[in-house]
Amino acid sequence: MVKFVIAISGKRKSGKDYCTNKLIKAFEKIQLSVSAVGISHSLKEEYAKIHNLNFAELLTDGPYKEQFRKDMIRWGEDVRNKIPSVFCRAALLSVDDSDIVIVSDCRRITDLEFFVSNYKTLTVRVETIEEHRQQRGFRFVKGIDDAESECGLDDYKFDVVLKNITGEIIDPQIKKIVATVNYEINKL
Repeated sequence: MVKFVIAISGKRKSGKDYCTNKLIKAFEKIQLSVSAVGISHSLKEEYAKIHNLNFAELLTDGPYKEQFRKDMIRWGEDVRNKIPSVFCRAALLSVDDSDIVIVSDCRRITDLEFFVSNYKTLTVRVETIEEHRQQRGFRFVKGIDDAESECGLDDYKFDVVLKNITGEIIDPQIKKIVATVNYEINKL
């Protein structure tokens, strides 16, 4: 049974996966079981089935995914408008027994509402500077980077803002998150 959820949000190329991997390693060091899931994984899996696409390629950061991104976002929004938590629930179904589940790609207020309403949750926003996003391959795309999937949580009050600035050590921030979560789990 999931004891705790860390719901991570951030813009494209902000380093959400990098920070997720740092958190996983830190939790494993203190012997807490942790799994990472992506809401987008369940969305991409269903989209790939419907459109006869390569699911594994949709999970990459490569050009294959980019050619379908706009339509995938539109399709996902249509599904979410009918059942807002559908992809959140599907993501958690892929988790075995873990103390902590890190959801690495929360993008909408309904995503955070689902986790906060149903689980003990820490909301984390990963931020970086524009120059570093560009160094990681970010290029603004109209209809994607100004859509709800990128901007819907810009004004949300996150529990933690994790500054992922290239060249700066993020370990003290990671340790603080791990200590907070460990404390909360021990209270359960």
